[in-house]
Amino acid sequence: MEDSHVVDVLLEWLRVRDRGGRPLPLGYVGLTDELENSALLHRMLTGRAPLAEAPPRSYGQPWYALVEDGVASNCELVPLKDRLGASPKVSINQTAWEVVGIIDGGYVVRYGRGQPLYVAERSPADPARWRLRRQDLWLAGDGVTPEL
Repeated sequence: MEDSHVVDVLLEWLRVRDRGGRPLPLGYVGLTDELENSALLHRMLTGRAPLAEAPPRSYGQPWYALVEDGVASNCELVPLKDRLGASPKVSINQTAWEVVGIIDGGYVVRYGRGQPLYVAERSPADPARWRLRRQDLWLAGDGVTPEL
């Protein structure tokens, strides 16, 4: 990889972070930690562009594969206790998702306002685990529209 390419990627990474309201740490240790552990930076260094919006998280890490592929299996889903007046939520792989609808045996969820809808269904192989499919892929699979 050429040095100029690495510099260009680092500058773009800094711009993306700044647009997202994530300033760099002030100290050397914090900065090196960010550089070594940034999934976004590693993604950009391999030639893949940043997403328009930050992806949801799966166990604390960016879940790029879910956004790009539209599907995920073997997920952990736990209903969260509702706060009075708040929209219902579930935890998927330890990240809160908003429930926007309920379907037979599952949920229609989204990870942020304006983000795509996903259908969460129990895994046929292991009913304790869940499968997520972006709603457009779910609809293409069986043609049934979830009632919201």
